[in-house]
Amino acid sequence: MDFINILLIKIDITRLLKLCPFKFEVVESTGEYSTKKVTEYHFCKITIYESGIVCFKGSIHKLYNSLKDIKAPNYKPLTIEQIEKGIKDPYKGFNGNQFTLENIIEVRKHLEQLFNCSSHQMLFRNIEFGVNTTPLFNPNLYLKGLLYHLNKPFECRFNGSFSQAIHQRYKLKIYNKSIQYGMSEFTLRIELKINKTKELKKVGIKTFADVNSNTLNKAKELLLRRFDEVMHYDYTINKKALTNREKQLLKSYSSPRYWIIDLKSNHRDRHKKNLQKIIQKHSKNLHQQLRDDISKKCVIINRLSESAKCVINTSSSIELNITLNTLLNNNKKCEITGLALTHEKQDAKYIRTSTLNYLHKYDKNTFSEVCSLLLSKTNGHRPKFEDDIIKHLAKQIRNRYYNQSQIKQFGYNQKKYQNQLELLI
Repeated sequence: MDFINILLIKIDITRLLKLCPFKFEVVESTGEYSTKKVTEYHFCKITIYESGIVCFKGSIHKLYNSLKDIKAPNYKPLTIEQIEKGIKDPYKGFNGNQFTLENIIEVRKHLEQLFNCSSHQMLFRNIEFGVNTTPLFNPNLYLKGLLYHLNKPFECRFNGSFSQAIHQRYKLKIYNKSIQYGMSEFTLRIELKINKTKELKKVGIKTFADVNSNTLNKAKELLLRRFDEVMHYDYTINKKALTNREKQLLKSYSSPRYWIIDLKSNHRDRHKKNLQKIIQKHSKNLHQQLRDDISKKCVIINRLSESAKCVINTSSSIELNITLNTLLNNNKKCEITGLALTHEKQDAKYIRTSTLNYLHKYDKNTFSEVCSLLLSKTNGHRPKFEDDIIKHLAKQIRNRYYNQSQIKQFGYNQKKYQNQLELLI
């Protein structure tokens, strides 16, 4: 979750006015004051209308980072000279890092305290669901190949680093966050902004009280379904391996105009299958890589999985109780972390040092997330890693795999490893 627009029901407005410095909003077209009162709150906005309606709007991800004093990598505070000149800080917050279900729950509790209400009194009007993927390729390479989504062409901005397909009930947005925030790690945001409550019913969310692992899992499935509907041209296609006929077709296939204007809608299916076949056989399949990363992030960050249920404790807890169902139809994923077993032997059931070494070298973000899952002292930060920590992680995963019945009953006790871990980190 990121941007939300909620209607707050039966709020004590007198208390709220004393708590926050509200001002009458100025109407830009006339320059006159409106009847509604507004205040900025950690890059979000609270509005009190003359009728007594109270609304909260903004990115709860930015709100969380602001409360925790987490800044964007390219953040530069104003100098004394700039402050003396009355220059306003252009910084608009940061939402480029991962935002977990646990973080969302923490924000929800904060809003309950702020408005002195329960989460049942927070009625959603708009909401954004998305994932910050961390591909091994430049995100702009994927953005360059976006063609259309369900007959809607993608609108591009900011020199091609931002694209969106606008529908009546929702928007599908795909954009490069690493450029936006000057991040050293490639980060591509794939996001679904829901504008109509009818679309929101598909994930079972009406109020903030409805946000949980189950409904966020439904949101993940909806996001994946919309992402699967994207028509994309892959610029990593190896044209040397193609026939002359296929090379000619690609000249048309790479053009959004060809699909939207030149090609009739009832003739698209055959060409779509043809392009997808070429992509699968002769490219790095960037779209599939991103899709896999979305699923992986949901498993590790939000503890969501189609075939595994996770019981999440509070952030202060050392133990993590995981209830595992057998992955009957998917023996290619680790039964403990949900990560792909592509770097392990064919009969492997869980990731080992080979996968951990690969993540440490090529996917620092996911490696840090695995540590957050298994090592309580990391708390989402990247510690200084050594070979012994790799072995320690592998050992914990192995122990969890062979002691699943005990984990279900008692949880996983890490206390005996704590002294050793503190020396390693």
